Amino acid sequence: MSRNYYENGYHFLYPQIDWGGDSPGYVESEFPGYSFLVALFYKIFGVSEFIGRFLSIIFSLLTIYTLYLVVLKWIDQKTAVWTVFFFSVLPPNIFYSRTFQPESALLLSLVLGVYLFSQWTDSGKWNYFFLSAIFIALACLLKIPSFYIGLPLLYLAWQKFGGKTLTRWHLWLYGLCVTAPVALWYVHAHRLYLKSGLTFGIWGYGSDKWGNWSLVLTWKFWDKILFRNIAEDYLTWIGFILLGIGLCLKRTTRKEKVFDFWMVSLVIYFMIVAQGNFVHLYYQLPFTIPACVFLAKIYSRYWTRNIFGNKKSIWLTAGLIGMLALSAGRYHLYIQKENIQSSDVLKLAEAVQHHVKTSDLVIAVDNNDPTLLYVSHRKGWHATPEQIDDSFLAEKRRRGAKYIIGIHAIFKNAAGQNALRFLSIQYPCIFSDKKSFIFKLAGR
Repeated sequence: MSRNYYENGYHFLYPQIDWGGDSPGYVESEFPGYSFLVALFYKIFGVSEFIGRFLSIIFSLLTIYTLYLVVLKWIDQKTAVWTVFFFSVLPPNIFYSRTFQPESALLLSLVLGVYLFSQWTDSGKWNYFFLSAIFIALACLLKIPSFYIGLPLLYLAWQKFGGKTLTRWHLWLYGLCVTAPVALWYVHAHRLYLKSGLTFGIWGYGSDKWGNWSLVLTWKFWDKILFRNIAEDYLTWIGFILLGIGLCLKRTTRKEKVFDFWMVSLVIYFMIVAQGNFVHLYYQLPFTIPACVFLAKIYSRYWTRNIFGNKKSIWLTAGLIGMLALSAGRYHLYIQKENIQSSDVLKLAEAVQHHVKTSDLVIAVDNNDPTLLYVSHRKGWHATPEQIDDSFLAEKRRRGAKYIIGIHAIFKNAAGQNALRFLSIQYPCIFSDKKSFIFKLAGR
């Protein structure tokens, strides 16, 4: 989307993707603020994925600082230092803090919005009020499920206004300031979908990201979210045990309880956006904000620099060393996935750039993953092996498709093998390296 803004004009309201085939590629998407910001820097420095990564790192560093201020305000400095320490060393946090996606901007918007809301309830200053509304609205624009943050905000408001919370016109104005821009954008985005038929599946209730209640009621869902993702990938098991202990610690102040409501709101978010959380590890990134606070409470209360002075410090030091070691190993596995030398997709992309003209449309058999079209720098259509038959290819040829490209690893099942045999019989293969292929959709 960033590259399309740069190449096709900076029409902010009309984000474009590469998999729109012979259409302009206008797509129903979440708010493209991050993509557009990256595109603006492309205007100055040229197209480079480094820019998107660098902005993510900046947003992540600002999140760490703001989270420190939040915990400092509601608990104490020692807990704040431990919180940002844990937040900074969890392996998925490190990995996704430098990826080309808006998650870092999302976390910053959430933490900053909550912090500014707290500043407003304490001081009554309108600048905090509107700045908080702007950042919470931005979080909900970037990822619409972020409305879950309303629960901890409501708790902060109740701490200030008590039983009169729901009658305060200020809070209704705040809600309007947050929801109005979100509603305007998503109505506009849906109109783009009605015209183009292209979408990221934002409103796929019960079939894509939202409302898969049958999945929520299964053991495999909670096993994946709680144990495989949070316990193993995020907290490396040791941290998961410590989190359980931290949740049982006595709360010392009323405002400290906001993190309990924050945690509860995220569990609700897991259930509502069930399929998205089940499929994508990074969907649980917001969970690390309150989780790190509960980890920090243990160390701020019971760990001392005189490690051998008491048994609790010894055990906590051992746990910390174990967490850091396991985190390093886990992060190494994540980085291995980005090894360019072992990427069949990048090798195929180089072949596509050599054999296929920039203006030629292609069918990418990629199981709806846009990576292949992006790195090939070509426009075209997504496809799955099950779709490959005479009628599907004939229809795409009529619309201008010239080539079909793909990775053999996607064709392992019976349907995939049949599709490959069909292609090899019907169309000339102009490139094959035993891991990928390019067929020309002409000269049957």
